[in-house]
Amino acid sequence: MTRKIISIIIDYWGHLQLFSRNARLFLVGIFFVGLNYSIFLLLLNLYFKEIGFTEDLIGVVLSSTAWGMAIISVPAALIIPKVQIKKILVISVLFTGIFCLLQASLVERTQLLLASLILGMMRSLTWVAAAPFMMHNSTPKERTYLFSLHFGTYLLAAIIGSLGGGYLPNLFSHFVGSGAIAFRYSLYLSVFLSMLALIPFIMITPEKKVTEPTTHKKGWDKKLITQRGVLLFRLCSPFFILGMGAGLIIPFLNLYFRDRFLLPAGTIGVFFALLQFCMLAGILIGPLLSKKFGMIKTIVSTQLSSIPFMLVLAFTYNLPLAVVSFLFRGALMNMSQPISTNFAMEKVKEKEQALANALLMLSWTGSWAVSANLGGRLIKAYSFTPPLLITVVLYVISSVLYYLFFSSEEDKKIGKAVLIFRET
Repeated sequence: MTRKIISIIIDYWGHLQLFSRNARLFLVGIFFVGLNYSIFLLLLNLYFKEIGFTEDLIGVVLSSTAWGMAIISVPAALIIPKVQIKKILVISVLFTGIFCLLQASLVERTQLLLASLILGMMRSLTWVAAAPFMMHNSTPKERTYLFSLHFGTYLLAAIIGSLGGGYLPNLFSHFVGSGAIAFRYSLYLSVFLSMLALIPFIMITPEKKVTEPTTHKKGWDKKLITQRGVLLFRLCSPFFILGMGAGLIIPFLNLYFRDRFLLPAGTIGVFFALLQFCMLAGILIGPLLSKKFGMIKTIVSTQLSSIPFMLVLAFTYNLPLAVVSFLFRGALMNMSQPISTNFAMEKVKEKEQALANALLMLSWTGSWAVSANLGGRLIKAYSFTPPLLITVVLYVISSVLYYLFFSSEEDKKIGKAVLIFRET
């Protein structure tokens, strides 16, 4: 057993040595981007509560960010093949930092919503640019390892950001005072960390753009949408409903622990860091289950298995039980994440994958944008139980649709696809 583990480590290390300079610089930059994202994910809602925002207003802000991501997803997929990805990475990091600063500083509603909308667009550019960048800067021999390490880098940043970010307000309280100002400076620090990504991104050697063959454009024409519209609808509708359910409660889980159990940011950060470990375990186990049982059965069974834990979160006031349910729910729901994306890419032709990937992202972020707004209103009026119960219903509907649409076309093959970073 020990020899096998050592052999795996040596094999992995050997492939890492094949990474190009551009790929290594990219991973360093992604680490700093991930730190910013995880700290903002943990602290932003808590900061808004400190300055007196109600849950419905917080939901509107989160919805605005999601709308930005939805609006830019398809145009970004069209623009990226035509420009140097290095420029996109640099511009997206620079403007993400600027609008993160504005989001952590503005209190006037219209200005804050506009800043949040543009911030969503800028974050989305980084994510959409990642896959083509890695394709251009790797060979088939090490490409799988690069994609895996890209996800691992985000995960590592999320763990460090959640653990460290939770204690930043307490740290800053010794220098600038407690309360909202400590949270604000914590968010400012995360912006500084994200700007460090500019250093490796600027050092990247620009790739040479090649003229795309005209056949590539057929993946985006109206004829394709007409001919493959039914399939694209079947692929996107479970994503849409799943995103609708997730948007109702996932952005507010930090507030769930704060308000229901009166926990400080540091403790909540520990829970979020543990969640990243559970998500990693789930994502590693997912392909094994898919290989044995098939993709659709794995997607449906893991999503439905998370339902009991969602119900526990809805009704319990016992902290240990809530934490265990929070972790298991996250692991089970995110276990199906790469599998569902892979399945979608398997169902379309290669020239259609760009369109399908963009529509999946649009389905997810668009529904999230709608439901985050509604979730905030429900939490303000009725607390956390109703949105959790509605999320349960939507998750069940999504699972049923997957089964009805694709169970007769079950395919155990795991294809190549880009992992869309989303939390369910």
